[in-house]
Amino acid sequence: MKIKIKNMAITAALAAILLTIVIIFYVRSPVLIVTEESFLDLYSKKRVTREALIASALLFRQVKTVTVANDAGYDIVPVAVLDASSRPYCVIFPLRFARSAKLLNEQNPKITVIILEGMYQENERPVETAIGSNTSNFFIYKTDLNADFFDAGRASSVIDGGKNGNVIVFTDKNIVLARENFLRGLSSRGNLLETRFFTSFSQYAETSNLSCIVLAGSGTDIFDKKLGVPVILFSWINPLFLPMDTVLVIDDSPWVQARQAVLMAMEGKKSGYIKSKFHFLDKKKLNGRLLR
Repeated sequence: MKIKIKNMAITAALAAILLTIVIIFYVRSPVLIVTEESFLDLYSKKRVTREALIASALLFRQVKTVTVANDAGYDIVPVAVLDASSRPYCVIFPLRFARSAKLLNEQNPKITVIILEGMYQENERPVETAIGSNTSNFFIYKTDLNADFFDAGRASSVIDGGKNGNVIVFTDKNIVLARENFLRGLSSRGNLLETRFFTSFSQYAETSNLSCIVLAGSGTDIFDKKLGVPVILFSWINPLFLPMDTVLVIDDSPWVQARQAVLMAMEGKKSGYIKSKFHFLDKKKLNGRLLR
């Protein structure tokens, strides 16, 4: 009888602790991520929910998505943000919402505002272009192009699988340092693959013995050629919408970057770089040992 009472007491104590944790989790001010309806359609609401749950668990506070209409004016967005929470822990804006981020900060200077610039080089300042040079009130983070391209180079080497073929890389601009990191990653496993870089599909000429194609902002027209070559794609788009040749997606969406962005803001880092998340879509095409 005593053992039964003891077990019931332990169960009740554990339940009370669990309930306390849950209450604390929901009482804490949330992290808000701003996006529009069309983005959710392309990214998929299921993926948003999954990534938000992961970020929420890691940050131990709710990560909520604030969805606005595609044609919503920049002055409407702060209203939607405050409707979602009158006291958010911080608000994360993709670069395209920079004017809305500025307005929210002007109206509510105590709210921490984070702007994710995306794939821009170190010397580029797209936020300043959008809202002016006074950006001291914001936490501004870029996608870590150098780290992402290095890992994409390593992935290209793995995908090649020892065929020692050719790799072609399409970028939307002349990202010199990122190119260097891609080549470092490619050669890190000892593969000496011939690599050609293009900034548009119009520059592309037929290349024989292709082992991998990398698309980082341009060159998607190559899918029309149906080459049957594994593709690495820098994109946040829902993998279900991608051609079958896509084997790896490099995702720098706000939900993927939310945890690191919030942690850096907590540390007071006004700027920095955040790595993307690598999603292998078809592991059957890759050697398991090499993939690990």
